[in-house]
Amino acid sequence: MVKKIDCRNLACPEPVLKTKEALEEMEEGILEVKLNSFSSIQNVKRFAKNQGLYISEKKDGKDTIISIVKGYECEIPYKQTNESKSFWTLIIGAVITAFLASTCCLGPLLFLIFGISVGSLSFLHIFAPYHIYFSIAAVLIILYLWGNWFFKLRKKPVCEGSICKNYVKYLTIGTIFVAILVTYPYWAQYILIGE
Repeated sequence: MVKKIDCRNLACPEPVLKTKEALEEMEEGILEVKLNSFSSIQNVKRFAKNQGLYISEKKDGKDTIISIVKGYECEIPYKQTNESKSFWTLIIGAVITAFLASTCCLGPLLFLIFGISVGSLSFLHIFAPYHIYFSIAAVLIILYLWGNWFFKLRKKPVCEGSICKNYVKYLTIGTIFVAILVTYPYWAQYILIGE
């Protein structure tokens, strides 16, 4: 059952009250709420989420239609709590593996930049034979995260939370760090020769 209500041009909290009333009249089904003000859209979405209901949002010209599902099991495959944990775990993993990939040439760079003794960093050379494996792992993690954005997150009807809203910005920064660290052993020699 799909029920539709028009809450355009209503002052707050009227849209939320009408939405609440319409949901209470329904046992199960989909309630479509038509809105045209930013504050009303945000308030109705917040209300539905606080009720534990699944929502989706779509544009209808200048208006917005929020669909609220009541009484059906809706599985949301990418939950906010897991989103943040898995994103940061993967991006930190990519940066660490990229760092390990660049350890063969890290000592001389630190000496040139900061003038610190690199004798204490000599243990890092044990990772040098595994440079290619660390590089591949870092690149694969970054590719997975970009694929996740293009094929999954970008198509989400509602994007809430700092990770979802800033996913591309955070991932771009992580990608730049990984690119610098993974390619560092190849271009570092030109910097070191120039000094």
